[in-house]
Amino acid sequence: MGARLLPRTLPELFSYSLAIEREATKRYTELERFLRAIGVEHIADEFERLGREEREQYEVIALGTSGRELPELAGWELSWHFAAQAAEAHAPCSTRQAIAMALSLERRTQAFYNDVAEHARNDAVRAFAAEMANDEQRHVLRLEILL
Repeated sequence: MGARLLPRTLPELFSYSLAIEREATKRYTELERFLRAIGVEHIADEFERLGREEREQYEVIALGTSGRELPELAGWELSWHFAAQAAEAHAPCSTRQAIAMALSLERRTQAFYNDVAEHARNDAVRAFAAEMANDEQRHVLRLEILL
C-alpha cells in the first residue's frame, strides 16, 4: 500500500479542507434526515447543528481563499477519506449506526489533520491543520456523548 501524500502548502491544505468540509456537510444532512424520519428529533437536532458547523467552516475557508487559485485535487488524493466512507455509504439501520458513521467520518478527518500537523514542514500548514484537528476533536466528543 502506498504512502498517503500530505499537503505541503496552505493552498493545498485549503483544497483538501474544502473537499472534506463539503462532504461532511452533505453526510450530516443525510444522517439528519434519516434520524428525523425515524423520530429521533433530539439527535437529529444535534446532527443539524454539526452539519451547520461543517457548512460554516466550509464557507469561512471558501471566503478566505476567494480570489486565490487553489490546486485541484485528483480523485485519488482523498481516496483514504472517501473510500472508507463509501464502504459506509449505505443508509444506517439504527440511531446508533448513524452516530457511529458520523463518528467514523470525524475520526478519519481528525487523523488526517493530526497527521498533517505532525509531519508538514511548513509552520503555517502545521498550525492550520492543528486548529482543524482541534475542531474535529470537539465534534468527536459530542458524538461520543450521543453513543
